[in-house]
Amino acid sequence: MPNTPACLPRGLTRRTALLALGATSLAGRAQAQSDWPTRPIRILVGYPAGGANDLVARAVAQPLSETLKVPVTVENRTGAAGTIAADAAKRAAPDGEILYMMSSAQVLAPAVRKDVGFDPVADFTPIALCASAPYFLVVHNSVPARNVAELVALAKARPGQLSFASSGVGAGPHLTSSLFMAVAGIEMNHVPYRGDADAMVDLTAGRVQVSFISVAPTWPHIQSGALRGLAVSSAERIALAPNIPTVAESGYAGFDMGAWWGLVGPKGLPRPIVDKVANAVRPILDAPAFAQRFADQGVTPGKLGPDAFAQRIAQDKERFADIVRRAGISPS
Repeated sequence: MPNTPACLPRGLTRRTALLALGATSLAGRAQAQSDWPTRPIRILVGYPAGGANDLVARAVAQPLSETLKVPVTVENRTGAAGTIAADAAKRAAPDGEILYMMSSAQVLAPAVRKDVGFDPVADFTPIALCASAPYFLVVHNSVPARNVAELVALAKARPGQLSFASSGVGAGPHLTSSLFMAVAGIEMNHVPYRGDADAMVDLTAGRVQVSFISVAPTWPHIQSGALRGLAVSSAERIALAPNIPTVAESGYAGFDMGAWWGLVGPKGLPRPIVDKVANAVRPILDAPAFAQRFADQGVTPGKLGPDAFAQRIAQDKERFADIVRRAGISPS
């Protein structure tokens, strides 16, 4: 006769009791996920208020709060090139109370920095790509090139005589320039700066001649004629400058580089919560107000949901690492 504890009802074995408890626990978790959210949500941002990452997060947070019926706030945890917030998000409980506005810079980080402490693929659960922005390829107005083909021809005719500015070694514009030189078969001298503002000073003065550089600070100089916009680095043209072609259109099919920002959660975030957030975010990004809010910065709404965004992160991690290797950049 089975050894059934006296505390269990007749006919109920220990194994049956454990199975019943497990089923009850699963049902409880399913119900909790169905009821989510019941508490405030925080979106961590690794950069100061006012930057593109922060502005995209805030543009999503307010309408998301209205849809989910709980407060959704943005919390800026700055420092270490955005990795402090990434580490905090990685360590958060996978209950949906802490989300993270990841940027392409965090996907690049493992390739250019030692011991970043997180893996952008393995340690997070992708939810939605929220926005992206290309770089302008510009030249100083003293450079005779008026399109990409002429710039490439000039660089080949004057090897080592053209210099390109970037916002720093291993930053997005540096990688974009490195990829462009590789596919175009040219070499230019790299002059790194501490950011776009410093690079712009020398670029507009003609001390450096070429740059892939952020749209927002560059557009006024293109309009004034100080700089000439030859192309944008994204796969599609931008509404701000519809007459400026893409690098891909200029003879380098498939060229697509730029910055992006997307919402993720900690590893193990349950799929019902992921889908609920993604479904709530989609109409926010599709609304004309979102595109209009960022139009003068060249920022465009994202179109990728959880699975496609996960694929994008994985592909970019490998792509960025390959560009870093080819450019000879040593992790610091």
